[in-house]
Amino acid sequence: MASLRDVAERAGVSVATASRVASGSAVVRPETRGRVETAMRDLLYVAPSRAEPSGAVGLFVPEFGNPVFAALAEAMETHAARAGLATILCNTHGSAQRELDYVRMLLERRVEGMVFISAEITDVRGEHSHYAQLLERGARLVFVNGGSEQLEVTSVGVDERAAGRIATEHLIGLGHERIGFVAGRPYAHPTREKTLGRLDALRAAGLTDGLVAHAEFSVPGGREALRELLSKPDSERPSGVICSSDLMAIGAVQEAFAHGLRVPEDLSVVGFDGIEAAAWTQPPLTTVEQPIDEIARTAVAALRAQVEHPLERQPSYVFRPRLRVGGTTAPPG
Repeated sequence: MASLRDVAERAGVSVATASRVASGSAVVRPETRGRVETAMRDLLYVAPSRAEPSGAVGLFVPEFGNPVFAALAEAMETHAARAGLATILCNTHGSAQRELDYVRMLLERRVEGMVFISAEITDVRGEHSHYAQLLERGARLVFVNGGSEQLEVTSVGVDERAAGRIATEHLIGLGHERIGFVAGRPYAHPTREKTLGRLDALRAAGLTDGLVAHAEFSVPGGREALRELLSKPDSERPSGVICSSDLMAIGAVQEAFAHGLRVPEDLSVVGFDGIEAAAWTQPPLTTVEQPIDEIARTAVAALRAQVEHPLERQPSYVFRPRLRVGGTTAPPG
């Protein structure tokens, strides 16, 4: 756990100066104050407090544009309330710096623990030392739909590799041979895992790869990625695509229609997540759904277990996704 002396050394000031900044004193030059505040943020320094734990948990979400994050957050808030815990919702907007600022705020409020949904740690390009700092100071953490092999942290989520395999096997079973991937960004851990699952299924069926296009996890991203796949010669175009999310699948359906293609007669589309909006498309979306309520309930229970049994190492949990057949898949025309 970082001390005020650690902060002072990092900022290049005296302990007295660091103390004045920490206590909110105005008698510090702005430039010096900025250095000390940066050091406090980098080291996750929180002034010692005699206050009791707040009985609340911090819940981090990367955004609300994707309905699956809102669904997970709502389910976790419900299960936390049943467990007698209040929830402090933190929308990071995908920013590592914003996540850090929220972490410090929650530490100051003495929360019981923190749950990270699809956290910044799923970005394989990033530097994630602040999670290790949290663990060193005894913070209770649970990662949902994204964890780390380098950290001993409880994670709860869906088997992304199985999701890629299940979606691909569904299309193979219908007779498709040119199966594309409307994929999220390549640096995202879920994208990499779904890629492996897709390749597992293709290789088992003796099929080749090559039809992959990356874009944002959004409806416009789905349109962009499918547009790239449809720019190939007719003999190389996919007859079916799997998608990194339901939002991307909805975008893929829209882009197919814009190209004069019928879904599923000319192009089959499979999504992932199982969001409510998947049933609103025309035709309804075939998707590989994750068990949102089970994931939420397990994540809250795992956090409670850490609170009640702090010396026991808690396991991680992986749920198998389920195929929900809608109207966007059929044998190739």
